[in-house]
Formats: sequence, structure tokens, C-alpha cells
Amino acid sequence: MQALVDAIHSRDIDYVVIAARGTSDNAGRYANYLLGATAGLPVALATPSLYTIYGQPPRLRNALVLGISQSGKSPDIVSVLAEARRQGALTAAFTNVVDSDLAHEADHVVDLCAGEEKAVAASKTYTSSLAAVALLGALLKGDATMRAELQDVPGAVAAALTMAPSMAQIAERYRYMRDCVVI
Repeated sequence: MQALVDAIHSRDIDYVVIAARGTSDNAGRYANYLLGATAGLPVALATPSLYTIYGQPPRLRNALVLGISQSGKSPDIVSVLAEARRQGALTAAFTNVVDSDLAHEADHVVDLCAGEEKAVAASKTYTSSLAAVALLGALLKGDATMRAELQDVPGAVAAALTMAPSMAQIAERYRYMRDCVVI
């Protein structure tokens, strides 16, 4: 990750374009806010159909183009990074498959290290993507406090998991609930 941050600083990146689909697109929306707030960079979400259907990709020369994909196989996301690389943009991939097509198109690859997703919901890779985005933001900002807080996350998750038995008991209370609003 530090190599990516160094490349961003050395290339004098003007903006970030994020290419993602599905759950990874939600991580991209998080990156939109976080990188804007921590790095002061304008961030946009890519419109892959401009590349794949219309053949009209935007100019990406001074951009960081970040692909976020659990599998690294999504052809439209791969095509965004391929075009960015062709234009000379800095490319990076956050993926759980470091030998994927997406990773091959990226100058920098961040392995999400989430392990195999065995369920339809990509919860492990989604959480890992959020953590990777947060770390990128902390490193770009040079924020030691944010980095320390990120290092505390595994301990907080472990502590939350120890509460599982009592949570089951608490949840039992809401078993027959018909309506619920979460704010």
C-alpha cells in the first residue's frame, strides 16, 4: 500500500476514478467520501459502459484509476483499468485474487486477503475493501491516529464476537417483531 501512496505523490495525481460493481461499488462510494476528505482529491465513480458499449472513455492521464473487485474477473472493470493504463494513468486494484485479469492491468495490487467467499454475500471482501480504502486514506493524509485506530479494529471485532451468546439471547426478544426501522 505504501508503494501506491508513494506513486500517487510522485505522479502528482489530480483525481481518482473508481471502477467497481455490486458490493464493491458500495466500497467505491465509501472511497468517494473518504479519499475526498483525507486526501483532498476529487473522486468519481467510473461509468464502465462508456468504455465497453460506447467506446468513449474519458481522459484519465492524471488520474489514479482504482478497480475494486472481489474476484478481479469483471470484464467491465478490467476494461476500465486497461484503458486507463493505455492512457498512462496510474492504476491500482483492490482484489481478493492477485492473479486475476484486474490485477494484471494494475500498476499496484492490494491483496484483500479475505479468503474464499463461500456465500453469495461478499461480506469478507467488502469489509476488507473498506479497510483497504481506510488505510489508503490514512496513508495519503499521513494520519497516525487513523492508522492506530485501524490497527485496533481486529481487537474490537474479536471483542464483539465474544458477545455472540448474549446477543442471541437479546435477539430472541425481537423474534416476533413485525416492523422495524433502523436509523
